Amino acid sequence: MNTKRFVNFRYIFYPFLMFLFGIIVARSFYAGVVETLVIVLLSLLALGGLLIYKKKYKILALLFAFFFLGNGFYFLGEMGYKVKDYHGQVAIVARVSDSFEENDYYYMTVLDNVTINGESAKNIEATFSKGDKTIKVGDILTFEGEVSSLPLFTLGSLNTSTYRSKIGYSLSASTSDLVITTGYTYFDEDIRLKVKSQLYDNMSEGNAGIAYAVLFGDSSGISYEINEAYRNSGIIHILTVSGLNVSFLIALIYGFLKLCKANKYVNFTITILILLIYAYLCGFAPSVVRATIMGIVVMLGKLSGRRYDALNSTGLAGFIILICSPLTAFDTGFLMSIACVCGIVLLYSPFYKAFRKCMPNWTAQYIAVSLSAQIAILPFLASFSSNINLLSFVINLFVVPIFAVVFPYLFVCSIVCMILPFMSFAFTLVEWGLVATNFIASIFSRTSLQFTLTPMHLSVAVAFFLILFTVGKYLMAKPMSKFLLCSVLIFCMTFSFGFTNFADNIRSGTVYLSAGGEECVMLLSSGGQKLMIGENYLAPRFMAKHDIDKLDYYLSFDPLYAEDTNELEEYGFTYYCTPLGDTGKDDIVTIIPGVTMQAGDFSFTYLAFEDELLGIYLSFDATSLFVASETEIDYNILVAYQSLLEELKPDIVFLGDKTELTGDSFISVASVAGSATYNYIDDGNLLFLKSDNGYSVRRLD
Repeated sequence: MNTKRFVNFRYIFYPFLMFLFGIIVARSFYAGVVETLVIVLLSLLALGGLLIYKKKYKILALLFAFFFLGNGFYFLGEMGYKVKDYHGQVAIVARVSDSFEENDYYYMTVLDNVTINGESAKNIEATFSKGDKTIKVGDILTFEGEVSSLPLFTLGSLNTSTYRSKIGYSLSASTSDLVITTGYTYFDEDIRLKVKSQLYDNMSEGNAGIAYAVLFGDSSGISYEINEAYRNSGIIHILTVSGLNVSFLIALIYGFLKLCKANKYVNFTITILILLIYAYLCGFAPSVVRATIMGIVVMLGKLSGRRYDALNSTGLAGFIILICSPLTAFDTGFLMSIACVCGIVLLYSPFYKAFRKCMPNWTAQYIAVSLSAQIAILPFLASFSSNINLLSFVINLFVVPIFAVVFPYLFVCSIVCMILPFMSFAFTLVEWGLVATNFIASIFSRTSLQFTLTPMHLSVAVAFFLILFTVGKYLMAKPMSKFLLCSVLIFCMTFSFGFTNFADNIRSGTVYLSAGGEECVMLLSSGGQKLMIGENYLAPRFMAKHDIDKLDYYLSFDPLYAEDTNELEEYGFTYYCTPLGDTGKDDIVTIIPGVTMQAGDFSFTYLAFEDELLGIYLSFDATSLFVASETEIDYNILVAYQSLLEELKPDIVFLGDKTELTGDSFISVASVAGSATYNYIDDGNLLFLKSDNGYSVRRLD
């Protein structure tokens, strides 16, 4: 009998991985998606064959049981998040939560404790135009309005913020329509609001937003420029609450109590209590819960004198999170936190041994940890088409020590200043630390030593992590055997990468994307050019998934000014087109309604009636389409629309919310060849492809 151990098995961690894998693939596996079926079946057959060959029947049964258990938990998670569809006006009573932003024109908030038509309902993502009333956190709002249900998955990805915040609906209304009564706030909201007020009163707005994100994970106050600088320099992890924060916090509390001569049991109890309160204040974000549980296990190990096992601790934390919230398996932040730990456990030792031969011990340790974590999260960074900065290890060498001082100091300052407000001058040191960090980020974000990652298919990601496992110390095989196995896996990964990128590339078609009340239409010509009308946050996600580097043209329904184009430039447009307005920028072309223009492969005309913009008529690749504007419809404009569509007879019509033209209160996104209609809530985001038999429509969600 072969009794030699082949794998250093962990009875918590490996079942957790199968449980996680079972949840992730369940959605497409049981929907019959061919690629997923092939990947899952090949993976299970390979694993089953290996374990049968090694006569590990109990382990085989355990792993397969947790895989199918994960499948079941996916469906439990999805069923537990079902929302009821409401049509027309509904009666709403809800409370304003501290997820609250305000500008000159709007309040944007998440409403909780919601009832709709007297029934308890999920939270609502609401935008209120400012009228004659003001709202604040804790207010109870009573009003009538129309709500749109939000899908859990868009373009195949979980809407993470929606799921975390238990949001089921979105709406837009005016404060003039509200009946506002004084409500209440929760303990965690009171703490966050007080800390936020202290930060913004005593620091610059930009650095206050960074400090608040570092403390509680809410990055809404961080500017686009700062976010991009941190991302491109490889220190975006600073702006999130993660294991780094929790480890610094444990060191701070544990060290302070040790100085106070507290015995180990008191130290352990107080540290755990503070960690749990901190996780509560952070909304029990998955990365914080994972780091908190692992920290507790580490302290328990020290208390009992037992050896700490990082993989089993990670598995235990993961099980707790997924059992309570199964669809967190699709949360990229959660997956990255798991991957970081695995990367460090698997790769740290060989990297450290290599680096310590040519550099000081502490430098070798730090670079080995940083490099191991960075490699492990590459598939997740690729899903965002993120840049990899080749100098990120050098940058982190400066930034992490600064953060190691700034975060604990900021944490202590926030507590002290809530109790003793006159001590608020202490935030000055935090400001200095963040100014230094911002300067480093801005300098290194402009280096040319960076490249953009291409999104990986599931099969590529699976092969990638199998390679990491093969290289690590948990596979008990000879170096030559590891080398051969890695070579096979690299070949499979390369083949899969090329095949899946080729198969997923859309050569020509019309894409409709809708989310959060914003719609956009993207045209892809056979000549390889791309044009977009409108904008929403799904566009970059779609581009990343289909390997689209940039868009060539952008058509706007509103006057577009130079200061409006900063965020649009992330798409890489050659130039923008806009009706009317003094643009003040060379690459923005002002359009006169009624005049046909040519932009590469696309011909387009802005159409108006009595100074009201009706929409844009376009043609490309023997396809004609009409995209309606956001113009409010009265009787005369309704007649103009109907006459226009009868005259043009476009192949595809996008109507947006022009319900008067469809007779349906919630339809309307598109009609094809004058017949079929689609409801974006039911049918999702759509791809229209032309063939010899007409047009085919494919759901992208």
